[in-house]
Amino acid sequence: MYILKDIATFIDAELIGDASIKINSLATSFNAQKDQLTYVASNKYKSDLPTLTAGAVIITKDLLKDCPTNALVVDDVYLAFAQITHYFKQPPTYFDGVHTSAQINSKNIAKNCTIGAHVRIGKDCTIGANTVIEQGVTIGNNVIIQPNVTVLQNCTIGNNVSLSAGVVIGSEGFGNALDSQGHWHTIAHLGNVVIGNDVAIGANTVIDRGTLEDTQIHNGVRLDNLVHIAHNVSLGENTAIAAGVTIGGSVTLGRRCQIGGGAVIASHIHLADDVVITGASTVDKHLDKGRYTGFTSISPHSDWKRTQIWLLKLDKITQYLNIQLKHLKGR
Repeated sequence: MYILKDIATFIDAELIGDASIKINSLATSFNAQKDQLTYVASNKYKSDLPTLTAGAVIITKDLLKDCPTNALVVDDVYLAFAQITHYFKQPPTYFDGVHTSAQINSKNIAKNCTIGAHVRIGKDCTIGANTVIEQGVTIGNNVIIQPNVTVLQNCTIGNNVSLSAGVVIGSEGFGNALDSQGHWHTIAHLGNVVIGNDVAIGANTVIDRGTLEDTQIHNGVRLDNLVHIAHNVSLGENTAIAAGVTIGGSVTLGRRCQIGGGAVIASHIHLADDVVITGASTVDKHLDKGRYTGFTSISPHSDWKRTQIWLLKLDKITQYLNIQLKHLKGR
């Protein structure tokens, strides 16, 4: 916990409002409460300000007139947010063996596992050799964890889940802010990963923790080997994802989606229920229910955009040319 005056000092911000209020954590703008700090990065998110209930918000000077709460005014909101996340990041507690505070209700656990403080493991679980389970992790009943799996702090795993060898749950998300000197500042990810029931996750798959909220893998999901799930992703119930798929940050997949091997889904994309993506496709826009394929040869981005426009019009162009050809033949 910090008082707002100290936070202003940490990020070199101008403080407008009550310097003495206590801030316990960070939160998104639409969820933040009186004891939390949030941020509004630009005019694009200006509409979030009128309903803001946060104790304080990091903003630029041009948004100050619309701010209903205490403000920390900076030139670069995203950079300031990146800097302050590290003050609220809980450091991992490394421990050799099984911590005395861990609650373990299963016997089939390899001797050379590392199990941290306040871990809870349910009944009938199997945990393979060299597995690391950090502090605060909760694991349900009938969970099978193969060797060399890592479950990082405070993540949650439901019942009847299988994690194949080499899986990493709760790794740090890929978020960085660039300063005026061209140097990157890493964002500390404060959310967790929550895995539902009846989930199967293939070998060497990696699931990143959320930035402020949790990455969510809902009931019945199936993930093949070598899948990467970025921060803040939500996978709907009974979705199946084949090997080598990469899903960018803040993507939402509906229920029963099927994603073919090697596909890439760009950040902030929403797929409705029952979307099917064929292998090696690239998804760069929101999709409704249906089956989709999309891939073209790499080219300079400006050329690709022009080519894509014409590709989307080819069917209409063909129809027009056929009509014109019929007219010519009829003369």
